[in-house]
Amino acid sequence: MMSLQKTFYQICFAELFLLVGCHRDVPIPPSEKDDVRQITFKLSGFESEVASLSGRYIKRGMALSDMGMQALHNLAPSPESQYLYYWSFNDETLEPDIAVDEKGVGVEADADLKFGTGFASDVYEAGDALSMKGVKTVEMNLPVVGISSFADFSFDISSSNTGPKDFLLSYSIDGGDSYEVLAENNQFEKMGAQARNEYTFDISVFPQFIGVDVLKLKFDFLAGNRDDDNDYNESAGVVKLDNIRLSGVYNGEVVTETDPSMPSTLHYYVFSSDDGTVVAQQKFAMDELEEGDLLTMNLTEGTYDVLFLAYQSDRSLLLPEDLTHASEFYFGQEFDDHRAVTYALLRSDLEVGDTDVAESAVLTRCFSLIKFNFADLMGDLQKITKITVTRSHENYLYTPFGIPSGLPMSDAQSIAFSDFETTEDFQIAFHQFFGLIDEGHTYDVNYELTAYGADEEVLRSVTVAESIRNNVQLLFSGKLLGDLDRFAIDINPDWDDTIEQKF
Repeated sequence: MMSLQKTFYQICFAELFLLVGCHRDVPIPPSEKDDVRQITFKLSGFESEVASLSGRYIKRGMALSDMGMQALHNLAPSPESQYLYYWSFNDETLEPDIAVDEKGVGVEADADLKFGTGFASDVYEAGDALSMKGVKTVEMNLPVVGISSFADFSFDISSSNTGPKDFLLSYSIDGGDSYEVLAENNQFEKMGAQARNEYTFDISVFPQFIGVDVLKLKFDFLAGNRDDDNDYNESAGVVKLDNIRLSGVYNGEVVTETDPSMPSTLHYYVFSSDDGTVVAQQKFAMDELEEGDLLTMNLTEGTYDVLFLAYQSDRSLLLPEDLTHASEFYFGQEFDDHRAVTYALLRSDLEVGDTDVAESAVLTRCFSLIKFNFADLMGDLQKITKITVTRSHENYLYTPFGIPSGLPMSDAQSIAFSDFETTEDFQIAFHQFFGLIDEGHTYDVNYELTAYGADEEVLRSVTVAESIRNNVQLLFSGKLLGDLDRFAIDINPDWDDTIEQKF
């Protein structure tokens, strides 16, 4: 395998950000303006963890001059969108023509990388393209420090008659420890031998890319639907990539990384308490909030149910689209979206009369932290290459207004942990979503832990169970490879409770 892998790490530290308030006005019909009252909520309840589940600590922002200069190539800082990375391959090299950081960028594949006839673009004339025979995966390492916004990721692709005609595009923002799907089912439109297919993906909708050091993009090539007699040949098919480009805004300033243990988005709904209809709803980034932790809305006289949600997720949370009635509402997450941070508050029967209203709004975690602390000797733990946690309980959703007729079905049953190096790496943890559980009630959780060795050999499986509520820390501790199936449970006063169970 021929590869270009240059490394240049910049480490930046960002101050713990403060959640602040916002003035948001709910539109009121002109005829009702005389009856409008100002409703002000002071938001609170959010707590930062010392270290997030991704292993990242809160960082303090630094200027690029504090970090050492980036190796810019054919690029200058600008408030306008421009190409941040561009590969024309016309010089028959893996060096990018344009780069935010040409020292840290990398392209590698599981096949020999050669060059063949390419395609013209609006910037470069037709020359060469990256050509790969029998390739299954291509990975790109893109340093993105100083990029304040992303726009598009685009490229040209073609393949031989026996080459792949589809691909899966995924991304990683944790150094390649895990990948999430960016786009799947990318069937070629033009099926001829080395026919040009042009792709553009809008990546402005991925706010999690902002503030990370490195963005990794991965192509997994697939057979696709084939409309002739040319079967897919994994070892002989040829793929060409050309005019690979990433666009966005690079202003030369390091974007402060948000705390991954704090919510980044605020979403609120106002329902009529009388008939459940949606009166208003708003969604905006937490960093748009103004000083004072205040949220202000304008409402006419009446009685309302106000629901606040605050969250941060690497994925899309489970929320209804085009909500018109409280009975349609649900809130949740996929089980494998295990780093998601979710808070909520339901303020029922808010009376709006002939005076303005001001009150506090303390949001509570919708999730509990599930942790496993293995007491095995490190020599025994080093036999483990992967641990999966599989749920056997239902995927819980928050439905405070009753069970909607149409609920999303989740197929995510397991979370996989791997790449263990130190003892701390074996202290696995994840967020289990519940919603807000009524006082005095609990939900059952049931997990099966499976430890794998080399060649996917199952070393041991352990089943644990407990009844808990949201906003607690549940710690299972014991020997994963031991003979006993008992875990201990502990309750931590830093949250509502921490439960420890030995196994």
